[in-house]
Amino acid sequence: MIIFSSSTAGSDRSSLENKAAKMSKGRIKIINLVDKIVEEANKANPYITNSNLLNLDIDKIRHLKDDAISKIVQITKNSKNDYIIDGRMSFWWRSGPVMLLELEDIRRLNPEFIISVVSGPKDVVRNLKKKKSWVDKEIDEYEMAEWSEVEVYTSDLFSQIIKKKNYVIGAAEDPKTLYDLIYHREKPKAYLSFSMAHRKKDYKKLGSFLSRLRKYLVVFDPRSVSISEYRDEDERLREKVYNQTVRRDFHFIDQSDLVIVYLNELVYSSGVDSERMHAYSTGRRVLLYFPFEGPSPFTPYFVDKLFKSEGELVNEIKRLYAKGLAKRKAARF
Repeated sequence: MIIFSSSTAGSDRSSLENKAAKMSKGRIKIINLVDKIVEEANKANPYITNSNLLNLDIDKIRHLKDDAISKIVQITKNSKNDYIIDGRMSFWWRSGPVMLLELEDIRRLNPEFIISVVSGPKDVVRNLKKKKSWVDKEIDEYEMAEWSEVEVYTSDLFSQIIKKKNYVIGAAEDPKTLYDLIYHREKPKAYLSFSMAHRKKDYKKLGSFLSRLRKYLVVFDPRSVSISEYRDEDERLREKVYNQTVRRDFHFIDQSDLVIVYLNELVYSSGVDSERMHAYSTGRRVLLYFPFEGPSPFTPYFVDKLFKSEGELVNEIKRLYAKGLAKRKAARF
């Protein structure tokens, strides 16, 4: 099995992927496409590195890319291992995208699905400043945010054409999410919606609830990409990051089977309201944890089922998991 991983430079996807690979007990191997391109370049020029690769003509880079993909196909063909191919759809060069991969490249690799690993631009810049290959380059946070959108957009486009999924995953996501996407397809996929503003004092309880859910669900957690540093940021960058956050959380919902709205405090959240309405209007099942008396008429309107206790909600999740497991077993025969 091949999973293609798309991201900008500096996304820190290696941490997420390496932890998922460790969980697989050596079954998952990771191949870096750019490293393979550099290896091909070094056959003719030993001075080419990740740092100066983009000094080459883009047609030359694409030729080297074709050779690198051929080598990757040879490595992965008939292997008993599963592979994550770390690549990117484009390079960011002189304030704009330079496309690296074409649709035919994705078809040659034939991934089971694509993942787009995303980080906030401030995290990306911090990570890149630690890399030797970026030490002499200026790094603009706004441009990094734009590059991230190009990667997700292109991954979405290619995945739709080849009729495979593109899962957006935050770089700080629990590696169990990636592991379960690969190996536990009987698990329904879920987005957890909650108020980010007031939850900081109660993250321990939320974490415990999440751990219970992850036994039966593949969970996408909105905290996997932080936006807390942008409240006092330059208005242009803040607006870009905030708009991306809405689109990303909606993408999390669109790649899920259900949305769990977790309200253990009566605190208004425009984000939670928007997310549950988006989920409901796009055909996702919406489950609401609401341990309070006298809900407003609007509270259950965009909800499929309301639960007064976590236990009742978890029991419903167990039922959905069992149904998915039975369906998967039936499909084998």
